[in-house]
Amino acid sequence: MARRRFQETQHTERIRPKQVSSVLSRVIQERIIRGFADPRIRGLVSVTKVELSADLLTAWIGISVLPDKYETRVLSGLRSADGLFRKLVRDETSLRRVPRLIFRLDTSMKDEAALDAAIRDGMDSAERDDATETDPADPDRRDGPVDAEASNPDRDGEFSPDH
Repeated sequence: MARRRFQETQHTERIRPKQVSSVLSRVIQERIIRGFADPRIRGLVSVTKVELSADLLTAWIGISVLPDKYETRVLSGLRSADGLFRKLVRDETSLRRVPRLIFRLDTSMKDEAALDAAIRDGMDSAERDDATETDPADPDRRDGPVDAEASNPDRDGEFSPDH
């Protein structure tokens, strides 16, 4: 009896890659938290994302390392512990095939933090500039545009929603 194959759904609708990436992320992060005997793996190491190939045989694991000076060492330590991670995933899950793990540095969180800091610094300098331009001695001065029609609502007998 031949096996019936179901029609493949779109890649965006598939749930299995999301489930597998979630399991991989959890198992790897838990092991990193417990620590290693490898002195190369030090600092604050986090799994930021897990991407899987369409056939679920290869997983790219994004790693964030703080401080930056440990990045290359930690990455080489994690790459050498690939077999350990695969064994852990095999033991702790019911995956039939454990994907090949490829560790990569993920700098997206650091880039976002740098962008946030730049925006914050720009807003702080803009607030300082606004504070120096405001004249506290002039109480009639308003910040922002003034609507001429709003200042005289009954001009020329026009209807005003306030009256």
